Amino acid sequence: MKPKVVPFRAVVLTPFYYHGLYAPDGAATHPDVISDTALCFALAYALGLPPTMGLRSKPDYGADLRALPWRASLALGSGNHNLGPVRHIIDVEREGGYAVTMQKAMGSGLFKKTFYVHEVAPGAEYQGILYGPDPFTLDKEIIVRVGIGRLGLLRLEKAREMADCRLNTATALLFDQALADEGRILDTIRLSRLYPIAIAGEILASWQ
Repeated sequence: MKPKVVPFRAVVLTPFYYHGLYAPDGAATHPDVISDTALCFALAYALGLPPTMGLRSKPDYGADLRALPWRASLALGSGNHNLGPVRHIIDVEREGGYAVTMQKAMGSGLFKKTFYVHEVAPGAEYQGILYGPDPFTLDKEIIVRVGIGRLGLLRLEKAREMADCRLNTATALLFDQALADEGRILDTIRLSRLYPIAIAGEILASWQ
């Protein structure tokens, strides 16, 4: 299937979070940004196209993204909001493997298992573009999982119209391309300037 620019709309069906903003006793998610990498990975797993069948001891997002058929802009919303704080408990022994380094971190006195997060509320909406084969030829709506623990359900559907979009300059660096930052959520989520869809599609197509 020939790659092309595909505008999309995303709607949050169930709450999710990632550690994007500081909050008392925990973290809050930026309610108006979902990263391009999260979208590409979520879409790939939903359609049975994971970049690798094994677990990596150390992340290699560049290699994984090159194995995927899609590139994406950041998914941006406006006026979305978070829910009140929710208490979470981490089972470090299970999730972290209880390695020696993990034991040292837990014994430092600076580590805690209980924290609070502010999740994105259901109904939040986002827009963005994909570059690659049109996944909506298979179905008009695709449900994907996003966020820490893949707790959030996100409904993706093709959009008829799309305004200018922003790319993730952190992802651009993985493909040896430097784009100017206009904002930063995390080291891995950095906002470019606004690009018209056609130009954004050309940039995404160059990420090989």
